[in-house]
Amino acid sequence: MKTSTVQREKTNKPNYLHLSPRRLSIGNETLILEPASSSPERVFKVVFLGNSGVGKSTFIHRFCYNRFLARISSTIGIDYQVKSLMVDNTQVLLQLWDTAGQERFQSITKQYFRRVDGILVMYDITAECSFMAVRNWMSCIQDGIEDGAVIFLVGNKMDTADKEEPKVSRAEGERLAKEYKAVFYECSARTGYNIQEPMLHMARLLTAHEDKQREQALHLEEYNKRKGCCL
Repeated sequence: MKTSTVQREKTNKPNYLHLSPRRLSIGNETLILEPASSSPERVFKVVFLGNSGVGKSTFIHRFCYNRFLARISSTIGIDYQVKSLMVDNTQVLLQLWDTAGQERFQSITKQYFRRVDGILVMYDITAECSFMAVRNWMSCIQDGIEDGAVIFLVGNKMDTADKEEPKVSRAEGERLAKEYKAVFYECSARTGYNIQEPMLHMARLLTAHEDKQREQALHLEEYNKRKGCCL
C-alpha cells in the first residue's frame, strides 16, 4: 500500500508561501484559498510535464497568484511552488513541481516521479508538435509513477481560439486522454479560464484516494486483531 503523503512530508515540510484567503466560485462548488501559514491536513505532490513553451510555468503562476506573466523565462531543471486550498472542509497543500520541457532534461524529470500523487501533462493547442509529444511524456510517466497517481491532460492557450483555428481539436485531446485514462481539460493561463477547476478536481480525487487507503488500512488492522484473538 502506498505510504500516506502527509506522513512522508512531516520530516521535510516546505516553507509555505504566504497567500491571502479568497473565495472562488466553481460551478456549484466553493473553493476557499486559505493562508498557507495554517497546517494542512493533506499534502500532495503534483508534477507538471510537457514540451517547453506550452505554458506550464504561466499556468502555475496564474493558479498561485491569479496573475498572467506575459514574459517568463524557460524553466531550467525543476521549479517549485506550493498552494494551500480548502476542499470539502479539508485543508490541502499542493506541492507544484514545474519541470523543464527540453528533451535534455527528461532524465532529470524522471526522478521527480517518485512518490508523486498527481501528474499534469500539458500541450499547446496552437502547436501540434507539443500534442504529438504527449505520448512520449506519457511513456515517461508509465515507467516511473506509483499505483494510485492521477493523471490530467490539459490543452493550454484557449484564448487563441477566437483569433485562429486551433491546431489540436478538443475531440483529439479527449480521445488521447481517454486512451491514457487521464482527466481532460482545456484552459487559458492568459485569461484564467479553467485554471482553478482542474486543480480543484485533482485535489478532490487525491483526497478521496487517500481516504480510501486509510479506510482499507483500518479494515486490515481490525481483521488482523480479530484473527489474532481467534488463535
